[in-house]
Amino acid sequence: MQPISGTLSCKTETLYLLNISPSSHLALGNHISALYLNESDFSRYGIFNGDSLMIIPWHEHKHRAKDWCEELACRMVVEPNLQDESEFLYAAQPELLRFRMTQLTVEKVMDWYQTRAEEIEHYARQVDCALSLIRLGMERNIPGLLVLCDNLVTLETLVYEARCDVTLTLKELQQMKDIEKLRLLMNSCSEDKYVTSAYQWMVPFLHRCEKQSPGVANELLKEYLVTLAKGDLKFPLKIFQHSKPDLQQKIIPDQDQLMAIALECIYTCERNDQLCLCYDLLECLPERGYGDKTEATTKLHDMVDQLEQILSVSELLEKHGLEKPISFVKNTQSSSEEARKLMVRLTRHTGRKQPPVSESHWRTLLQDMLTMQQNVYTCLDSDACYEIFTESLLCSSRLENIHLAGQMMHCSACSENPPAGIAHKGKPHYRVSYEKSIDLVLAASREYFNSSTNLTDSCMDLARCCLQLITDRPPAIQEELDLIQAVGCLEEFGVKILPLQVRLCPDRISLIKECISQSPTCYKQSTKLLGLAELLRVAGENPEERRGQVLILLVEQALRFHDYKAASMHCQELMATGYPKSWDVCSQLGQSEGYQDLATRQELMAFALTHCPPSSIELLLAASSSLQTEILYQRVNFQIHHEGGENISASPLTSKAVQEDEVGVPGSNSADLLRWTTATTMKVLSNTTTTTKAVLQAVSDGQWWKKSLTYLRPLQGQKCGGAYQIGTTANEDLEKQGCHPFYESVISNPFVAESEGTYDTYQHVPVESFAEVLLRTGKLAEAKNKGEVFPTTEVLLQLASEALPNDMTLALAYLLALPQVLDANRCFEKQSPSALSLQLAAYYYSLQIYARLAPCFRDKCHPLYRADPKELIKMVTRHVTRHEHEAWPEDLISLTKQLHCYNERLLDFTQAQILQGLRKGVDVQRFTADDQYKRETILGLAETLEESVYSIAISLAQRYSVSRWEVFMTHLEFLFTDSGLSTLEIENRAQDLHLFETLKTDPEAFHQHMVKYIYPTIGGFDHERLQYYFTLLENCGCADLGNCAIKPETHIRLLKKFKVVASGLNYKKLTDENMSPLEALEPVLSSQNILSISKLVPKIPEKDGQMLSPSSLYTIWLQKLFWTGDPHLIKQVPGSSPEWLHAYDVCMKYFDRLHPGDLITVVDAVTFSPKAVTKLSVEARKEMTRKAIKTVKHFIEKPRKRNSEDEAQEAKDSKVTYADTLNHLEKSLAHLETLSHSFILSLKNSEQETLQKYSHLYDLSRSEKEKLHDEAVAICLDGQPLAMIQQLLEVAVGPLDISPKDIVQSAIMKIISALSGGSADLGGPRDPLKVLEGVVAAVHASVDKGEELVSPEDLLEWLRPFCADDAWPVRPRIHVLQILGQSFHLTEEDSKLLVFFRTEAILKASWPQRQVDIADIENEENRYCLFMELLESSHHEAEFQHLVLLLQAWPPMKSEYVITNNPWVRLATVMLTRCTMENKEGLGNEVLKMCRSLYNTKQMLPAEGVKELCLLLLNQSLLLPSLKLLLESRDEHLHEMALEQITAVTTVNDSNCDQELLSLLLDAKLLVKCVSTPFYPRIVDHLLASLQQGRWDAEELGRHLREAGHEAEAGSLLLAVRGTHQAFRTFSTALRAAQHWV
Repeated sequence: MQPISGTLSCKTETLYLLNISPSSHLALGNHISALYLNESDFSRYGIFNGDSLMIIPWHEHKHRAKDWCEELACRMVVEPNLQDESEFLYAAQPELLRFRMTQLTVEKVMDWYQTRAEEIEHYARQVDCALSLIRLGMERNIPGLLVLCDNLVTLETLVYEARCDVTLTLKELQQMKDIEKLRLLMNSCSEDKYVTSAYQWMVPFLHRCEKQSPGVANELLKEYLVTLAKGDLKFPLKIFQHSKPDLQQKIIPDQDQLMAIALECIYTCERNDQLCLCYDLLECLPERGYGDKTEATTKLHDMVDQLEQILSVSELLEKHGLEKPISFVKNTQSSSEEARKLMVRLTRHTGRKQPPVSESHWRTLLQDMLTMQQNVYTCLDSDACYEIFTESLLCSSRLENIHLAGQMMHCSACSENPPAGIAHKGKPHYRVSYEKSIDLVLAASREYFNSSTNLTDSCMDLARCCLQLITDRPPAIQEELDLIQAVGCLEEFGVKILPLQVRLCPDRISLIKECISQSPTCYKQSTKLLGLAELLRVAGENPEERRGQVLILLVEQALRFHDYKAASMHCQELMATGYPKSWDVCSQLGQSEGYQDLATRQELMAFALTHCPPSSIELLLAASSSLQTEILYQRVNFQIHHEGGENISASPLTSKAVQEDEVGVPGSNSADLLRWTTATTMKVLSNTTTTTKAVLQAVSDGQWWKKSLTYLRPLQGQKCGGAYQIGTTANEDLEKQGCHPFYESVISNPFVAESEGTYDTYQHVPVESFAEVLLRTGKLAEAKNKGEVFPTTEVLLQLASEALPNDMTLALAYLLALPQVLDANRCFEKQSPSALSLQLAAYYYSLQIYARLAPCFRDKCHPLYRADPKELIKMVTRHVTRHEHEAWPEDLISLTKQLHCYNERLLDFTQAQILQGLRKGVDVQRFTADDQYKRETILGLAETLEESVYSIAISLAQRYSVSRWEVFMTHLEFLFTDSGLSTLEIENRAQDLHLFETLKTDPEAFHQHMVKYIYPTIGGFDHERLQYYFTLLENCGCADLGNCAIKPETHIRLLKKFKVVASGLNYKKLTDENMSPLEALEPVLSSQNILSISKLVPKIPEKDGQMLSPSSLYTIWLQKLFWTGDPHLIKQVPGSSPEWLHAYDVCMKYFDRLHPGDLITVVDAVTFSPKAVTKLSVEARKEMTRKAIKTVKHFIEKPRKRNSEDEAQEAKDSKVTYADTLNHLEKSLAHLETLSHSFILSLKNSEQETLQKYSHLYDLSRSEKEKLHDEAVAICLDGQPLAMIQQLLEVAVGPLDISPKDIVQSAIMKIISALSGGSADLGGPRDPLKVLEGVVAAVHASVDKGEELVSPEDLLEWLRPFCADDAWPVRPRIHVLQILGQSFHLTEEDSKLLVFFRTEAILKASWPQRQVDIADIENEENRYCLFMELLESSHHEAEFQHLVLLLQAWPPMKSEYVITNNPWVRLATVMLTRCTMENKEGLGNEVLKMCRSLYNTKQMLPAEGVKELCLLLLNQSLLLPSLKLLLESRDEHLHEMALEQITAVTTVNDSNCDQELLSLLLDAKLLVKCVSTPFYPRIVDHLLASLQQGRWDAEELGRHLREAGHEAEAGSLLLAVRGTHQAFRTFSTALRAAQHWV
């Protein structure tokens, strides 16, 4: 080992000395400390031993050798507690103890240096001293001090050189990041000394950081410069200027790093005024070719070149006044959208300059834009630059710029080359394309147009100028020019509107409406309005629609002015053009009664009907029919007069209408009108007995059509064929296809209506016969009169229904005309189901589906309608079935469903025909239409014993996908329930049909059906059927299903045994889980089968799940044997005591079969059951009990031999031993002995049923504690004396450990439970408080007698928790305390306690935070203070109510208070003053209730108090409660005060008068004084209404009135009382009545 140069550490004593005080190092000085540490105290050298640093001691020279007594071992013997001489060194600084050791380590020395330096800096704030110490340690090769040394150097620089923050500590510096230290170093540098500071402070700091973490210096410098450059490039530029390649000393020596940082600094800068600095910074970067050439260097030089181009763009932007940061250009150079926005902003900025720029400036701008596009914004096409430039020229609001823009565009489609004079710099001048030029011109013109205010606005000229640039005027340009012209036309019509509103108007026709509105007579200027509509492009480019809309408006306006001529002219034009939307105005004109041209009106209505929507057909039909009725009326009138020979000339209008209507009937005249109907109809009309004038009169009454209808078509209510048949209806069931006679020969077996085959001379039949028009007119008129609406669908369906039996093709045509396809169902559903009707429905939906899938043209006859209907149905059905999973529209899916439905119904109908042949009552129609009925029918057919019907049910189930399992199960259920077969026959049939092979496949469902449907139908006495039932469950795998306690196998064994020994057993009742099996066994038990059944019962479970025991069976049998006898053992029911004893002896023979517990049950049933108490004497019961005791003693002395199984079963079944039984019986005997006690006999012989009941209950109690306790509690609740309870307890067999006090306490607890809302039984529906009064009275009587059984203190103790529990309502608790207070003469202290309890209960309910003490209610003064405190804190109605309870619970205040200080007055005052308008009336009523509650009590208010309260109520405008209080008082002064208020009332209403007030006025005999007030009439009315009550004497009141001088009022009152009619109550009559009756 070789020692290294210098010492590594020192002795620990030296460390101790230097740690004595924080300033020891400072006091010694750096050099002296170094010398001291080096020469005096360092006793060890640091050496390297291999790879580790070690400490070795110096060779020490001692002056003398230690004496033996100075050795440590000797000194420890002499001085066991050797004192540590250096202990005082660590007393003040115990943290230095970690440096105290005999063997000093390198780590401790390093720790000491670091700790010591940090303490020097922390306490002395002298960084240089701490730094000197660390450097001294580093000179001595102490490891781990480099980081601390660097931090101290940095701190020294910051504090002493940079002087940034003299308060900065080492600890704060250590917590900083390196970048924060660097910024702190350079923050305080001025601009002129920035470079010097960078060399002096920044560079050394970076070197120190680099030494600690290689590579971090570059990152720090980059981050610092980039962050600095974000706000300003001034200081980063100085760094780059001193890092140029040609300098010897560079801050950034690496050229690649220099370029990278410079680029990032420039791009990071967010300011837009740093362009010069960017160029200066660019000059600092090396030229391409300087230094080493690497791939990274080449890439950086490319980025620098790109930067130059970006700077040039920024320079151009700055040139045109649009400064942007360099980063903006960099970030947007690849975004075409941002580039376009920049170009637009640049050109628009130039266009807004003032004064306006010249043409040369615009051209320079264009060149700069192209330069920017070529250098940087290559993502933008040069065409876009030209377009943006041109657009800005157009939008500059200057004509010269717009003309300049025209030179930049192709202004016509044929202009290919620019004129020779417009060439720029010898090159062909670029022009914007023609299509784009149009877009630019349109955009600019629209902008000018939208911003103008009217036609004369300058912007309108600019818009027109822009549009005129395009010379060939394409449609879009022409539309804009027309829009400008339209604005002028609108002004001519007086429409004041902004041009922008004209453009934005979504419905241009509204502008035409506005013109008509402003100029009402302009409907006559149709040409001008039509021209305006064309200019406005109303309805777009559809001239027909435009013309139609305008003409509709003109017609409507003409109709408003009743100008029918103009309206007709325009309508004719609309009809000529076939404009469908004009149906509405045409219908309006057609329905105008003032327009006398009926023929034109009929044309208008026909046009309206042709083009109207379906929803309006009905109304228009009604109107058209009315018009046609009017025409028909004229025609019929003309016909009648013509045939009657009367020469009555028709009006020209009528003649014209008739003539025009007859044009459609070639070769006919007016006389042939009615011959259009059938010959039969004409015969009926010709034979009518009415005269011509009678017919005319019938027509004129407006109901002529109803009478005429009887000739042409029967009424709707009759069952007939409508227009196709008269008389009885034929082919109603649609068994044949009805057709027109013309097609009779081409249809096999058709049906032709008889009326259709009857012809007169040949006439042309119009499309719509006269009869049909007449019928439709009548129906619509009838509907109009009744307020009903018949939609179009109803009309078509009616026509189809009428036509269906006679002409099926016509009916199909009606159905195909329905607006909604599915509405045809309503027609089909009305028809009787037949093969033909169902096929027609399928054919109808096939046509509709085919037409939807392959639409046909309306103007051509599609071959679809000529195809064979059967083939069409098959083809469509096959196609639909094959593609049923395709995504078809919803309406098409609905049609396919209907097609499937009717196909199925047709198939069902065929099957139904078979079913009908079975004659089983199957409704074939319902079977076809109802799936549920279909399923139920199939399952119902399975319920048969006929093989043919059963086979049909099986085939139908297979056809209609009814489960085969379900059919078999239904048949099995039928066999069990309704077949009438025996069990053996059911079994044989089930095997023959092989039912169970299928039913076994689903055991759970089979089990469920058997349990739910079959088992309930089997009688409990049918053991054979039950055995077969459980056999099926076992064989079909249902043994483990369900939660039954008995398995099917066990059921089978039990049934076999019971069928032999107990055939009358109800087995279902025996195995019912909800019933006791012993109840089912008890009727069949006898002495003959008891033994056999006892062997079976261990397999039968009880309701609790445990199996029965033979002992329990013998228990019920012995009771039955004793009370009812047995044919073999006890042949007659006993009637006397000896016979009962004999029966008991017979039963005793079987006692050895009973368990001890069951033995007790039998004996108690014989001796202590209600039946025993009634039928047996006490002596007989005693004798039976003695015999039982003797028998039990015999069992105990000589136990019978039993096998181990019996003993185990007995031990399991019963926990009662014979010793327990003996004790029980002995107690029973003792109880029976007590029945002869005088007290019990007195109860029994009492005449009171209640006392007899007590005796009976005591007899049954057997002195059992619980029963006796319940009886005693019931006696207590009945309010019986406590002495009776004590006697009852004393008589009973003890010990009971029950005292009367316990009984009373239990009774009190029951009462408390009832008061608390519990379900305690108080002996019936009784009031708990009444019961409590009885108990307390009994206790009170007991106390008065001095019995000392229960004390009042006991009652208080038991009731106190309830009264103190604020969880219960206050009122019952108060009532409880009041009951106690009323029943006992309590001492003063007890009274205070009761008051305290009452107060506490009330306060806990509303003021739980207020803890009340006994001192608060000790005297009246304290109670008044408590009341005032609570009153001040009360604001709600509930709190005021509890204050009322509190005052009622306290004794009355006896001190002399000013009336305003009376607690009741104070309470009412606060209640009224703190109320709101909403609850003011309610609180007034509460005050009234409060005062009424004090009547006839010690707390009743004096007259002064009542008066004060009434004044308060009056101040709150509560007159009604105030009057009631005044009148209820007996004080005359208060009555006078009430009369003053009544006299002041001018109007009586519900707020100041009610029935109660009127009654009070009568009670106070104030009727006479109220005569002059508005109340008098109401008082009289109230008196008359209440006469039957007999409360007031009307004659006495009349006498009072007469005595007061009101004779008329008295007489009037008496007249009203006697029921005199009001007409006789005159003034004179009243006076005479008063004189006569009073």
